[in-house]
Amino acid sequence: MRTVLLHYHIYKNSGTSFERVLDASFGPAHERFDGPYPFFTIDQDQIDQIIRRRAGAVAFSSHQVLLPQPSALDYRVIAATFLRHPILRLGSIWRYKRSAADGTVTAELAAAHDFAGWIAASFGIRTELTHMSNPQTRYFAGVYGRQAKVREDRHQLTYDLTTAERNLANVELLGRTEDFDTDIQRFRKIAAGYGLDLTIPEHTHLNATETSAATTEERVLALMAQLPQSLNDRLWDANQQDLALYAEAERLIKAGCAADRA
Repeated sequence: MRTVLLHYHIYKNSGTSFERVLDASFGPAHERFDGPYPFFTIDQDQIDQIIRRRAGAVAFSSHQVLLPQPSALDYRVIAATFLRHPILRLGSIWRYKRSAADGTVTAELAAAHDFAGWIAASFGIRTELTHMSNPQTRYFAGVYGRQAKVREDRHQLTYDLTTAERNLANVELLGRTEDFDTDIQRFRKIAAGYGLDLTIPEHTHLNATETSAATTEERVLALMAQLPQSLNDRLWDANQQDLALYAEAERLIKAGCAADRA
């Protein structure tokens, strides 16, 4: 059976760095694809067509593909993606968009405000709320053929966390941006079990907005310290599902590592 690796490239979650790994591993057999607009999504049936028509490809990367993985009888999809602590992800988006000048509302707000001002302004704009409240849960909470269901309540977005955790558990190559180097080394062994040989280049960190020796907790506290307490509480409350999903990812990874050592 043909095996392909499908990289679910979540914005600002180490995806460009992982694409460098896939380029080093598979060369022209690694293909990137997205629709003409950033708000497009690519469902499982469309992914199926892409995989079938690109018979020579081994790995695919896209920002717009949706979990769960497509189902087929004649090929097998190995999913790969990275989660990021939701507060650190917001910090990365703000830093990146401050100099992006790409015409988006996000970039205009980031250029006009410090981190606290950007968060406050974004909470007041409906289209920007998707950045502020549980965006990674939204990415994982879809079902086959449909995007995630959402409920908006008091400037928070709520998704089906149970479905998101189910999809998360089915990602074979699951990593964290904060532990990128460690996790891609772990990927090598997992991928080899599916007959895929990953090559890790010497330099992988691309498109990064921050380098820090501080721990994840220290970096989160430093960002949150920039916010007044009321905004701090609001941001934390608005990302409870993303925080839970990130904690579940860490649990799954630790459980997998413990099983490997047993």
